[in-house]
Amino acid sequence: MIRLTVDKLTTGMVLAQDVTRDDGVILMGKGAAVSEDAIRLLERLDIESVVVEGDLFASEEERQAYLKEAEEQLDLRFSRVEDDKVLMAIREMFRARIKKGCLPPPPPKPEPEETDGFVVRFDGE
Repeated sequence: MIRLTVDKLTTGMVLAQDVTRDDGVILMGKGAAVSEDAIRLLERLDIESVVVEGDLFASEEERQAYLKEAEEQLDLRFSRVEDDKVLMAIREMFRARIKKGCLPPPPPKPEPEETDGFVVRFDGE
């Protein structure tokens, strides 16, 4: 299963989870095939992302390399708090989620561009 933004959906993908509104009303059920009409509906209703069946990795080797890198980054981020049992439990929750394979590779961050002596920064928000 992978979470994709609506603009990345293509026809024929299959939903791995129900798509619901904020009030809990189901818009599309788990197992439904994505169509052009469905994509337009999701965009019109401002649904940001959905979970679909499948994978973003081309091979098992690519998946394993990503998982290894993600776990190394996780260990690095928690390396200064190894004595804190609560934070270690949180780290292990993240590790389990990573191993489950639900996290796609993060999008690349754009490089700052320079215009007329000013640097324009993109913080992703």
